[in-house]
Amino acid sequence: MNPPMVFGPIHPKLQTLDTLNTSNQRIRDMMLGKLQDELPAAGVYIWVDVRDLALAHIRAAERPDAAGKRFFVTAGYYSNKELADNIREQLPDRASKIATKGGEFPEGGYFEYDNSRTKDILGINFRSVKDMVKDTIPTLQAIGA
Repeated sequence: MNPPMVFGPIHPKLQTLDTLNTSNQRIRDMMLGKLQDELPAAGVYIWVDVRDLALAHIRAAERPDAAGKRFFVTAGYYSNKELADNIREQLPDRASKIATKGGEFPEGGYFEYDNSRTKDILGINFRSVKDMVKDTIPTLQAIGA
């Protein structure tokens, strides 16, 4: 499995915001108002929900036609602006503490990807950024975000 940025609900055994994976730290920082002035560029503009990545692992182990193959497991493009917009929608009481400028896609465009093997062989139907954010927020709130 070859994933890009991995976002999504955290495991219930994770007890502190300090031990989050790098990708989810972006959501945490937005929720905590640490990015009030300007959103940074994403840098890597493709992502996957951790649950879709886990399912890809399971299906690759179960399906003989997946043997010996590499899978680019990505749901598609995202930007930090899109993350912030979705967090503001889910947490309107914190909206004023999340920057509205920056975090856009780069002006010169971005790279292309091909996840057709993952969809065709593993049958993954990827979650949306909106659904991932909606499901991730309560898990981060449970440990102090």
